[in-house]
Amino acid sequence: MKIKEMIEKRRKISENKKLIKKFPFLLPRNRWTGKVSEDYDYSYTELDEMPNGWRLAFGEQMCQELKEELIKYDYLDKYRIMQIKEKYGTLRWYDGGYPADSKIQDIINKYEDLSMCYCYRCGKPTKYRTSGWIEYFCEDCKNEFIEKKYYHEDSFVKLSKEDLPQRIKHDSEGEHELPTDPEVLKLVKENWEE
Repeated sequence: MKIKEMIEKRRKISENKKLIKKFPFLLPRNRWTGKVSEDYDYSYTELDEMPNGWRLAFGEQMCQELKEELIKYDYLDKYRIMQIKEKYGTLRWYDGGYPADSKIQDIINKYEDLSMCYCYRCGKPTKYRTSGWIEYFCEDCKNEFIEKKYYHEDSFVKLSKEDLPQRIKHDSEGEHELPTDPEVLKLVKENWEE
């Protein structure tokens, strides 16, 4: 291993130790036993499964909101993440359960919705989505993908308010009492076409 790589690995381990101390639920555990692997070295956390752009845009903010809610129910050290991933262009966050009367699911829903407003690659506000395999891109990443010929220009659709998830559409029209964060609606208003 080169010296530069060793320094970077040590920096990453140091950052991850701080992150796990702040958010204990980011400590990777066996999904069935709940035990931490004996050879775990802090080189990664559960949050590493989140695409980098979303992690930059709101990863720690989401963890902070979850932490605050978990503390209210004395559940911080019991909460377990099962999987974090992208599916159909948006965040999916699966866990092992939480107190029934908590707002954990509302927080997760908020950030799953918010993820379509941020480029999953860099964290800038989105302006486009692809047709077919659904991904949300900012202007710069869209142009980079066209330049590298990962996608043809015709594959991109300029986002409009019609692309909002159904639960946000209904809430923004006042039809339902579903939780929608004003931040999601603000980003859509600023960046997506009428």
